[in-house]
Amino acid sequence: MASPRLTEPALHRMEPVANGNRHDDEADPGAVREQVDRVLASPIFRNSRRNSSLLKHVVERALEGRTEELKERSIGVDVFGRAADYDTNTDHVVRSAAGEVRRRLAQYYVEPGREAELRIDLQAGSYIPQFRRPVERFGLALPQLEEPLHQPDTPPRKWAGLLRRRYLAIGACILVIAVLTPLLLIRFGSQATARDKFWAPFLASPSPAMLCFGGGGQANPASDANLALTVSEYEHLSFRRMHTSDAVAVADLAGLLQASKKPFRIVNRASSTSFRDLQSGPFILVGGMNNEWTLRLTSGLRFSFARQPNGARVQDKENPANTGWAVDFTTPLSQFNRDYAIVSRVRDPKTEQTAVIVAGIGSWGTLAAGEFVTEAEHLPKLEKLAPAHWERGNVQVVLATDVIRGSSGPPIVLATHFWQ
Repeated sequence: MASPRLTEPALHRMEPVANGNRHDDEADPGAVREQVDRVLASPIFRNSRRNSSLLKHVVERALEGRTEELKERSIGVDVFGRAADYDTNTDHVVRSAAGEVRRRLAQYYVEPGREAELRIDLQAGSYIPQFRRPVERFGLALPQLEEPLHQPDTPPRKWAGLLRRRYLAIGACILVIAVLTPLLLIRFGSQATARDKFWAPFLASPSPAMLCFGGGGQANPASDANLALTVSEYEHLSFRRMHTSDAVAVADLAGLLQASKKPFRIVNRASSTSFRDLQSGPFILVGGMNNEWTLRLTSGLRFSFARQPNGARVQDKENPANTGWAVDFTTPLSQFNRDYAIVSRVRDPKTEQTAVIVAGIGSWGTLAAGEFVTEAEHLPKLEKLAPAHWERGNVQVVLATDVIRGSSGPPIVLATHFWQ
């Protein structure tokens, strides 16, 4: 009798559906249009005609295969009624609207219950939307037997022991591959990018990761006082809020972990995260002044955040006289032009876990920090300043981002620190 055949373990992953050019396995355009209607009907988009028009326009052009028309000037003319020769250097209507659409999409998909919906993404630097099928939680499926286990000439207990050892061997091989692959890429793979090297220590951990973002307030959802509120009053409590820039950063980081097949969970408030939670595996902290764990865990590092009477600043323990990396919260938005952030990747001695901290003084800094660690174009700037084998140690980077009329620009590296 033939031996039973084992099916291969299955890893759930996010699959791209379309990027302007259709393939046989892509989602039906009707499904994409239905999802657009669902997104536009949500409170996040419903009251913004400008953002709704832009999103619907780029999706329709992509589904029609007319992605060559998705350029800044063409969109300005077709969607916003600009003249064909308008100056895109002084009129940022398309860039500003696209940035707002990205933030609103991130906010939409971070809400509970959206996991099973087809995802629409508008990545930074592009006006061509990407569509992704619903994402299942990452997990390893147990091998399934396709034929009966019973064999007349094999005692049941002996067969069970053989099968158990086979399962253990398969599981051990998978674990070894999962742990060593990122490290082997760094040690032997000439094709490992700066982004690969930055994330390798984090991804090498066999434990699932945790993604924790900050927020206002520490209200207890189960308290008697909250239960006495109306639904509307409860929804407007500070701990129920999430800044759109934090949502974008969380979405980008979640996308990177999904693409890396790294199991993870999202914790919706730093105030509800315990020290034991942080000890359970590698973790990412999003947010600076609004994330108490960021403030605690960076306090002993070279670069950290310090509160000031009217704002906050990034302080440098090796150069305490430097007080220029500061934000005054009383500055009128029309005059505010720069935010600051710290990116840290450290082996935290308190939790004994690898931590990545993506944190700005303001929301613009957090958004720039998230872009810095997730988009491949930025981390090579860090590698140029790094010593040999920097990927094996700890890293801190101070960033700045220019802010124009409430919109942040790309991250700018101001200072770095590497240590073992």
